[in-house]
Amino acid sequence: MSAELVPDAREHRPLLLGVRRLTPWSLVLVGSSLTLLIAGAVLGALWLSSTETRTVSWHLPASLGGIELHVQSGDVAIVGGSQTGVSISSSNRFVFGHGPRERRSVRAGILRVSSDCPQMVVGSCSASYRVDVPNNVPISIRTEHGDIRLDGYQGSADIATDSGAINVEGYCGFVLGAASASGAISVSTACSPERLTLRSGSGDVSATVPPGNYRIQAASAAGATTVRGLVDDGGAPWTIQALSNTGKVGLSAGS
Repeated sequence: MSAELVPDAREHRPLLLGVRRLTPWSLVLVGSSLTLLIAGAVLGALWLSSTETRTVSWHLPASLGGIELHVQSGDVAIVGGSQTGVSISSSNRFVFGHGPRERRSVRAGILRVSSDCPQMVVGSCSASYRVDVPNNVPISIRTEHGDIRLDGYQGSADIATDSGAINVEGYCGFVLGAASASGAISVSTACSPERLTLRSGSGDVSATVPPGNYRIQAASAAGATTVRGLVDDGGAPWTIQALSNTGKVGLSAGS
């Protein structure tokens, strides 16, 4: 009598062995997650379709005693050497029909411009400015979230940003103060400023100035500090202060 073949029990094991059934609570969680993902995708699509940019330009032909600009969200560019007064162009980003709120005033010869954005659940608006300004018009700039750039400006400037970089090219003037809480500061000057004050909380600070003797204070609490081609002279007529808490600090002589 032939031996009866005994089937291998392994052949009858379920293919999904070890896979647990989803409990009702798990199904609820999965459904909720899918709903959130779909809602997020829909909101993202609506945000993209509702975003638009509008540009507004205006001009002040009369001479001014100074300019004060306060921007909550957006970049600021100052271009010096204008021969036709002050020209301002703002690029405003709107989301869901909501855009930046701008206020302008001129008092005692000082132009004051401020811009901020309303609270929004999704997205944010912004207002970026370009200002063409004549020489020797003092400027004061504050941004909360945005970079600041000065190009060929001649005069005295006080500029600061909470979270953004500061870049200055071809500066020539008496006093330049630049401060950033978290961004880098880079300055190059076409002449020796009477006082140059540069401070950053966590960014690098660098300056290139004409060769010569300066009263120099350059230091970083945690980064490297270098001074090249400049003479530290306590009796010099020009002063440079460059400080950073955690970034590198570098001063050098330009050509």
